Amino acid sequence: MTWAVAHMSEPNYVILMLFLVLCGLLWFLTGSADDDAAMFPVQDRPGKAWHTGLAISGESLSAVTLMALVGLIAFTGLDGLVLSLGCVMGLVLLAVLIAEPLRRAGGHTVGDALARRFPQRSVRTAVGLVGLAVCLPYLVLQLTAIGTLTGYVMGFSSPTARMAAVVVNGALMISLAVSGGLRGTGRLQITKVMVLLGALGAVAVLVLDRFGWSPGLLLGTAVSHSGLGDAFLGPGVQQGHGLTGTMNRLGGFVTLALAVCCLPQVTMRVLNTPSARATGTAMRWAVAQLVLVSLLLAVIGVGAVALLGTPALHAADPSGSSSLLLVADALRPGGGLLSVVFCAVFLTALSTVADVTVAAVGTVVRDLGPGRGSGSARTDSHQQERRARWWAALTGVVTVVLAVQAAGWNLLVLSTFAMTLAASCLGPVLLYGLLWPRFTARGALWCLYGSGALTFLLIAVSPLISGSPAAAFPGHDFHLVPLVSPGLVTVPAGFAFGWLGSVLDRGGADPARYAAVTTAGLVGSRSE
Repeated sequence: MTWAVAHMSEPNYVILMLFLVLCGLLWFLTGSADDDAAMFPVQDRPGKAWHTGLAISGESLSAVTLMALVGLIAFTGLDGLVLSLGCVMGLVLLAVLIAEPLRRAGGHTVGDALARRFPQRSVRTAVGLVGLAVCLPYLVLQLTAIGTLTGYVMGFSSPTARMAAVVVNGALMISLAVSGGLRGTGRLQITKVMVLLGALGAVAVLVLDRFGWSPGLLLGTAVSHSGLGDAFLGPGVQQGHGLTGTMNRLGGFVTLALAVCCLPQVTMRVLNTPSARATGTAMRWAVAQLVLVSLLLAVIGVGAVALLGTPALHAADPSGSSSLLLVADALRPGGGLLSVVFCAVFLTALSTVADVTVAAVGTVVRDLGPGRGSGSARTDSHQQERRARWWAALTGVVTVVLAVQAAGWNLLVLSTFAMTLAASCLGPVLLYGLLWPRFTARGALWCLYGSGALTFLLIAVSPLISGSPAAAFPGHDFHLVPLVSPGLVTVPAGFAFGWLGSVLDRGGADPARYAAVTTAGLVGSRSE
């Protein structure tokens, strides 16, 4: 990253400072009205469907994912492109299978959606614990990455200064969640998508212009500068060609696709759509926008290696996460493009942290807190709002503290754990709970706890934790499995646990409760 910092000029710092001031003003804009600023607003004031679509697509593309995908495409070619396709496939899966049944189930969290069918506290507690276990690593990951990135771009060299960047960014992002609530952070997501499209579009256009608008010339130059030759255009660069490499490659794709469609912040947006027609329109907008972003990232990733070459990219940042900033600076050295791109990435992180905080608070208050349940079993909504804001503030403090401690960690551990847990636990439970009449409470518990424990175990004994230079504990070697992405094992295991628990449940499923879930939205009796 020092290569990019060396080219930062005074006008760039002015742009960054002005942008940070504007982000501070968002604190006031997101909380402009009582209901708009509510953590759980009423659902009788529907917004425009395309707004919801942009928010859903924004939820599926975090700042870390954005930066990592550009680096993966630049370093591994086709392997990175396939992973970016996994994000798109996740939204397609959500649109085709889950979105409308989820909307009909109603509520604000996955626990809300499943409460009508499984009113048992044990199921709701399990869903809440898994949801929180997904949200917290996701929050720490985003905040740590953007705090470190801010320190690099602003030229902060000392660890103390970078910690200060994490704390300041965290305070801003969490304050937006506390003040803005669900609708306020939704507006932030829409703004983020528009800014991101503009910034990525500008970089992609400049890359194509540099190569005479010839995709063939761009790709050929990338192949020659990659140091990989024709292997850049084939699979196996990242994980190898053997059985382990193939399992890691497929596991990563399956995990990403299934996780995207059931992340708590994504399902929160889908649950807030008011009608079947609005849901369909929103999902079309979401998929189209994500396809466009994926195409832009592909051009930028290939352009990064074509312009700079793999040795320069690796020397600047071995993880590849700064490739987007490096190519922006290479296209306009000393200009404002680098600052514009960084501002777009920062806004992406800002919106992601704010929304995941709202999702985490919803999980704590509605699924794990007192008065959980459905309908009249809930406590007063005003008390719930007050608790939600206090929990949002507490979640922010905990996240900032953990992010400061995680500044030197291998962030791939947090990313892999959160995404694998979402895909292996929430994915099967949502699909079975919304689409399989024979699914039972025992099946849900077996799926959530069984696949959750398996995910934790496989990651704990993987090369992510020990046995490799990039591991969390590089000085130790207690890894037992070679998989760095265990999704190809844990996702099928999640479905198997859910099926086995259901078929062995002597009480069987309740057809009336399944019918209540599938017809709830048709008669307007959505969960509160």
